[in-house]
Amino acid sequence: MSLLELEGITKSFSGVRVLDHVDLDVRPGEIHALAGENGAGKSTLMNIVSGVMAADSGQMLWEGLPVRLRSPRDAMDLGISFVHQELALVPQLSAAENIFLGRHPSARGWVRWRDIHQQASELFASLGHPIDPRRPVGDMSLAARQLVEIARALAFRARLIIMDEPTAPLTDQDAGCLFRTLQNLRQRGVSVIYISHRLGEIFRISDRVTVMRDGRRVLTEDTARMSEGAIVRAMVGTELKERLDVRPPSDATATEAIRIEGSVDLTVHHGEIVGLAGLAGAGRAKLLEGIFGARRHGAGRISVNGRAVSIRTPIDAIRHGIALVADDRKTKGLVLNASLRDNIALAGSRQVFIQAAHENRVAARLAGELRIKCAGLDQAVQYLSGGNQQKAVLAKWLFAGARIFLLDEPTRGIDVRSKAEIYDLVRALARDGAAVLMASSEHEELLGLADRILVMHRGRIAGGLPRGEANEERIVRLATGGVS
Repeated sequence: MSLLELEGITKSFSGVRVLDHVDLDVRPGEIHALAGENGAGKSTLMNIVSGVMAADSGQMLWEGLPVRLRSPRDAMDLGISFVHQELALVPQLSAAENIFLGRHPSARGWVRWRDIHQQASELFASLGHPIDPRRPVGDMSLAARQLVEIARALAFRARLIIMDEPTAPLTDQDAGCLFRTLQNLRQRGVSVIYISHRLGEIFRISDRVTVMRDGRRVLTEDTARMSEGAIVRAMVGTELKERLDVRPPSDATATEAIRIEGSVDLTVHHGEIVGLAGLAGAGRAKLLEGIFGARRHGAGRISVNGRAVSIRTPIDAIRHGIALVADDRKTKGLVLNASLRDNIALAGSRQVFIQAAHENRVAARLAGELRIKCAGLDQAVQYLSGGNQQKAVLAKWLFAGARIFLLDEPTRGIDVRSKAEIYDLVRALARDGAAVLMASSEHEELLGLADRILVMHRGRIAGGLPRGEANEERIVRLATGGVS
């Protein structure tokens, strides 16, 4: 018998059908991958399963019996827990306090802290990862915080845990830790719905995979019987490569676009893509934010086009043609409730009198050139898919006239088709003479796009690898403090 069954689930928003008679079943102790492009309907379906919203029609069965969820609390009482990308933890509280928040064991009104810490320790031990239950969550790594979320779900006696892109912010090492935890859950009979765009993870961890496209379920199959190509075809309706064939080398005689001298020394030329690799915490994001003037302590001495410049704020950076595409587009790159037009024009609207006609014309041109799928320039960017949001960020900087692009995890959390389009856009920037410094945790991405790769370790450049000499083994060796 299936643990969870969905039959004919339908959902519409403002007359637009986003789920169209979707069926899904999850078995006890199964890791069931859920794949599909952004906008395919995965999140809406899981919001229905977790009680966040109700379906317009269809039914949900739990152990063969029909159930109706009116709230997330109903789902939790049933044994369903949702671990979101943005973890719902209180940083100032300890791991144990987060696990039992709102339902502390007590006696006569007094919280039994000893019991809380003991139960939290037992939960972590059962997951195979001993964590100090008294440690504040804000002091923990992202991987440890995820374990706190999973422990909290188990404390609620979860029998089905939904995980949304759980490895997006993790290093390879932390992702391996998460996979071991998921295998542990499987052995205990806990089911997992695993949402991911990373096909390698789906094949590594899942028992079955369901693919959604345009609000419909188009495929459910044993993962072992599938290939990456078959899943991609199901996702997009056609054969699609991520287009990571190695690009032609840049012009070795191109002029210098930007030079950094200080604790980190590096140079990027016009028309060049320089990759920035390193483990989490190696300093890649801090370096890019320092160059952009977004940190109190900058990146050191900076020269743009051969001239020394002073960059103390992002406004200084923008004035010198430098753009930052941050790792979190929703909080650092966009004004979510503003229109696509306003977001594109945001960094370029420095004049006292803004010419609305000019903004409209240029925003429309950029939206077309970057193939941003939207209902119109007036649509709020919060309703765009992740890939289209990322293209909106790039359009904003093109509107501002940027010629030096600092990209921090530019394809994080976006689907296969959008990744391919972002790769094409990055290549196009370089062909047009822009300088690109791109940080990524995906080594394949850097190996396919970059002319050379700089590897960071503990805040410094551990070494540089020209394209012809770079491979994943050498990157990892430098990133962990070894010699290439």
